[in-house]
Amino acid sequence: MRFRFPRPSELTVSLRDLARRRPEEAEEYLDTHHEEWEELAERDTADAADILEALAEGGAADLLTELPADEAGDVLDEMNPEAAADVLEELAPGQAALMIGEMEPDQAADVIGAFEPEERTAVLAAIEPQRAAMIHELLVYEADSAGGMMTTDYAVLPVGVTTGEAIEALRRLHDELGPNLLYVYVVDEAGTLRGVVSFRDLVFARPGVQLEDVMVHDPRSVQLTTDREEVAELIQRYHLIAIPVVGADHKLVGIVKFGAALEAIQAEAGEDIAVMHGAGLEESVFTPVGLSVRRRLPWIIFNLIVGFLIAVVVAQFEDTITTYAILAAYMPLVALVGGNSGAQSLAVIIRSMAVGELPPGRAARAVRREVAVAAIDGLIIAAFAAVLAALTIGTFGSESGIEPTTMAVIIFISVIVAFLTAGLVGAGIPVVLRSIGQDPALASNIFLTVTVDLVSFGGFLLVATLLLSA
Repeated sequence: MRFRFPRPSELTVSLRDLARRRPEEAEEYLDTHHEEWEELAERDTADAADILEALAEGGAADLLTELPADEAGDVLDEMNPEAAADVLEELAPGQAALMIGEMEPDQAADVIGAFEPEERTAVLAAIEPQRAAMIHELLVYEADSAGGMMTTDYAVLPVGVTTGEAIEALRRLHDELGPNLLYVYVVDEAGTLRGVVSFRDLVFARPGVQLEDVMVHDPRSVQLTTDREEVAELIQRYHLIAIPVVGADHKLVGIVKFGAALEAIQAEAGEDIAVMHGAGLEESVFTPVGLSVRRRLPWIIFNLIVGFLIAVVVAQFEDTITTYAILAAYMPLVALVGGNSGAQSLAVIIRSMAVGELPPGRAARAVRREVAVAAIDGLIIAAFAAVLAALTIGTFGSESGIEPTTMAVIIFISVIVAFLTAGLVGAGIPVVLRSIGQDPALASNIFLTVTVDLVSFGGFLLVATLLLSA
C-alpha cells in the first residue's frame, strides 16, 4: 500500500480516515512506514490520537512504543482517557509509566483512573515519586469536580516582585510549563491567591512597576468541589482562558483550562443524552461489557414492568376492542404523535438547564410555555388526524362498525389529551428532578414514554368506549 500526496496533511487525513474504515490496513501501513508515523505524531498530535483510538489496542501500543516518551505523552494527552488506558495496559507497567510521566497531570490522572485497580497500583509505583504524588492527589477528587478537572502546572509568582522580575521568571518557566503558561497567578507568603495578571498587561507594564499594581485583585475562582457545569459556566461567562482552583483558606492549588471546560460541557451533554434513555452515567463505548449490562438492565426491567402495566390498562377495554377491532389499528397513532411532542419539550428544557438558561425561578413559566405550545400543536395535529381518520376508516365501510364522524371525534379528543399530557410531563419531569436534587436528565425519556403511553392508550380506549356505547 502506497500513499502519494503533495502535502503531509493530506497523508494524515487519509490515514485517519483509513484507520476508521479499515483499521487493519492502516496498522499494516504504519508498521512498515516508521518515519512517516513519527513525523505524523510529532506534527499532528490530535490526528495521531484519533488513529490510535481506531486501531486494536495491541497495534496501537506497538505504534506508541516507536515514539519517544515525550511525543507518546503528547499523543496520549489527546486520546480519550479510557481508550488510552486500554492501550497502555498492553504495555509493561514501567513502559506505561514512562509515557504517563510525560503527560499533563490532569490527563495522566484521568488515564490512571481508568486503569484496572491492580494495573493502576503497578503503574503508579513505577512513575517518578514526585509526579506520582501529584497524580495521586488529583485522583482523590471526583472527575466531574474542579479538583478532578484541574492541572497543577501553572505560573505562580509572589506578590512582592516587579513586572520586570516577573517576565524574567516566566522566561525560565517557559520550557517547564509550555501550554499551561496562560495567566500569571499571584500569591502571598502563605500561598493564598491574591491576584492574576494577563500576559498582555505584563508585557506592556513598565519593568519597575510592582506586580501588585497591574494585577486583577481577588479574581474569580472555584473550590475543589465545584461542579464541572459551574466551572464551565464561569469560564464561558467571563471569557477566561483558565480559572484558578482554591482549597482551604483560599490557597491556590491548580487551574482549570478552557479546553478542560469545553470537554466537560461535551461530557455533560453526552451524559444527559445517555441518562435520558436509561444508559449508565459516564458510560461510553470503552466501558466494560459487564458494567454496561449492570447499568442498563434495571431500566430495561423497569420498561418491561411498565409494558405489562400498559397491557393491563388495555385489557380493561377488551370488550370494546373485541367489538371494534379496528381501534387497535388507530391506537398507536395517538401515542406516536404525543410522544414526539413530549420529546421536543423534554429536549428544550434539558438543553436550557444544561446551558444555564433556566434558573429555578423561571421553571414554572417555562413549563407553562411548553404546555401552551403543546396545546396549540395538539389542536392543529388533532384536527388533521381527525380528518385523516375519518377518511381512512370510511374506506372500510360498515365493516368497521364505527362511523367516520365518530372516529374523527375519538381521534381529536385523544390527540389533544395526549399532547397536553406530553407537554406537561416532558417539561415537568426535569424540573421536578432538579428540585429534589437529582440529575434533570435522569432517565427522563423513559418516564416520559411511560406516562404518555399510559395516557394515550388508556385515554383513546376510554374515549372510544364512552362515545361508542352512548
